[in-house]
Amino acid sequence: MLVVDDDPAILELIRAQIGSDFDVVTTDDPTHAHELSQARRFDLHLYDLTMEPLPGLELLLLTLAGSSDAAVVLMTGEPSVDRAVEALRSGATDLILKPLRFDDLSASLWRALQKARARGPSAGLRIAAVHDALTRAVEAKDPTTHGHGDRVRHLCQLVGRSIALAAHDLEILDCAAALHDIGKIGVPDAVLSKPGKLTPEEFELIKKHPTVGDRILEPVPGLDAVRRCVVEHHERWDGQGYPNGRKREEISLPGRVLIMAEVFDALSHARSYKAAWSHAEISKFFRERAGSHFEPELTANFIDLVDSDFDAMVQSTSPKP
Repeated sequence: MLVVDDDPAILELIRAQIGSDFDVVTTDDPTHAHELSQARRFDLHLYDLTMEPLPGLELLLLTLAGSSDAAVVLMTGEPSVDRAVEALRSGATDLILKPLRFDDLSASLWRALQKARARGPSAGLRIAAVHDALTRAVEAKDPTTHGHGDRVRHLCQLVGRSIALAAHDLEILDCAAALHDIGKIGVPDAVLSKPGKLTPEEFELIKKHPTVGDRILEPVPGLDAVRRCVVEHHERWDGQGYPNGRKREEISLPGRVLIMAEVFDALSHARSYKAAWSHAEISKFFRERAGSHFEPELTANFIDLVDSDFDAMVQSTSPKP
């Protein structure tokens, strides 16, 4: 693996953390890195985005020009929607946030290596990678949401299988659950982490995140059904949700499942503005809102799942790649 960062201390830290798993070649000179990648084939490339005189994105493009199936992971300390989309369009395999969390880094590197060897880079792999980076960025803005995406993903699969959702719809639901909150990267930190009640103006900012998420995903072909669910995840059965006021069957079936799983996880875990709710409180909430917020038939099935093993549903996480 070739690791490039203009901070020698970062290079030493990476070598110390993953040197036992990978044969690591490091350089703090991106120009020299380009020469190295031309002279030798590397299984993995790990580049910092902000380097002089050759920024990470430019080095990425040069690497891919020489080897179109190269697996390149980028690092950045300044996450943003624009950077994530640019990385996606440029062909990055993943985007890792600084300061580095080495469990995340190691998992990302192995995932990139395995998937690149199996089938080469693909739009699906890249959007999953960008999702991971944006999820970490959202969780860094509001640490009380840590693990929310993984738990919602697992809950959606549990509910989807319990109602015999078709395999294709389960795949759509899995991807949408993973990506549903990426639009929050565009919400100001002060609004996301505010401990008290939001003002009407602040709530309007929050309400934009489904459409922001849709715009982030728009460049990726083949995700139309996933994008629909992302937009729908705050709609309601009675049409009183946002952003489009869709109601009943206007909301896709995977979208209706995602709505329930997202609300359950939000209620069952503490947030900056509230404590975690109890089993009794959550069951009562869903029963009272069957036919208004949630589809009645799905709600009955969901309550059965909640009542059968509440603690397991609260703690659920998706299997690691």
